Amino acid sequence: MYEMFPAQLGRVFFVKIKEGTSPHQAIESFLADNGISFAYIAGIGAFHWARIAVFSPEENKYYPVDVEAEPGRVLEALSVKGNSILGPDGVYYTHLHVTLAKKPDQVVGGHLIDGRVRPFLELAIFELGGNIDDARRLFKHRWGEQ
Repeated sequence: MYEMFPAQLGRVFFVKIKEGTSPHQAIESFLADNGISFAYIAGIGAFHWARIAVFSPEENKYYPVDVEAEPGRVLEALSVKGNSILGPDGVYYTHLHVTLAKKPDQVVGGHLIDGRVRPFLELAIFELGGNIDDARRLFKHRWGEQ
């Protein structure tokens, strides 16, 4: 019915990602610089553009769409949530979901594939401790293992 990893909460960081930056690259650099192997991420802020997608389990495929802010506006990030784990290959596997408002009455969301921050993202990054090998077993689908 479910699998689990009993994580312990470690350090908590508040990080501001600057304009023009890719959130994935910034998060992964931050994690590497601070020796963090596994983290939960939550935040708010804004983007200039974002590529988001929804997944089709039947096709094992994401369907992406690019969303761009209108001139003079931003895509308000109402919610940024996800996690990142350092895989056995030494690569971070970051999985983020976003809810973005293009206008007050036009909201889109999904899996964040890429994007550019504008003017910034404010993130809370929660370091998760415990046996990293147990965590990797839980998230092994990220690097293609069954």
